[in-house]
Amino acid sequence: MCYTPTQILLSSFSLRASAIARGVGDLTTDGIKFTRCRLATALQRTRLIEKTFLGNWVCLIEKVSNRDTKAYTVTPSGKKSYGLYQIPSRWCREGKKGGECNIPCEALLDDDIRDDTVCAINIFNREGFKYWNQWTVRCKNDKLITNEIYKCPDLMGQRTRIKRDAQRRSKLHLAINDLHRSYLYSYYFNNITNELNHLDR
Repeated sequence: MCYTPTQILLSSFSLRASAIARGVGDLTTDGIKFTRCRLATALQRTRLIEKTFLGNWVCLIEKVSNRDTKAYTVTPSGKKSYGLYQIPSRWCREGKKGGECNIPCEALLDDDIRDDTVCAINIFNREGFKYWNQWTVRCKNDKLITNEIYKCPDLMGQRTRIKRDAQRRSKLHLAINDLHRSYLYSYYFNNITNELNHLDR
């Protein structure tokens, strides 16, 4: 199911009232509505997301929560989902740590996305992206967002550096092949292999 921004906002107010009633405080106020580029950069900075899957995670978050850390939804059957990744209540517990991610559900609604991401990766490792129906329907075969995020300033610099290093690595390998046929091989070999090792770190 895909929720509208109005549904998400109304549900957020509902959770806020519930949290205050239980005495756990208004934990939905310190959230962030990310832009696509800021989200991609923030996910990379957690050092939890593999670059291969970055576009998939950004797409998933866009489709399920509209990149809003305060997103909170309740289905007609009463199923609750929290935060950027719309993590169901099976994985958390309201008011205190619990669930299969051992985390308070309210912690999935603040501006610290690291704990949300740890839980989402836990789900991914057990269920895969298919756990989120919106990923299957709207992201699985769509490379548009993956292509778009690498136009973001922070990621463009990384892509340029990776391409430059790959070109330099290729040239160094060619140089080694040439040196194998040269009497200078023993003199230069160590210097070139040291530089290759540095590039591979």
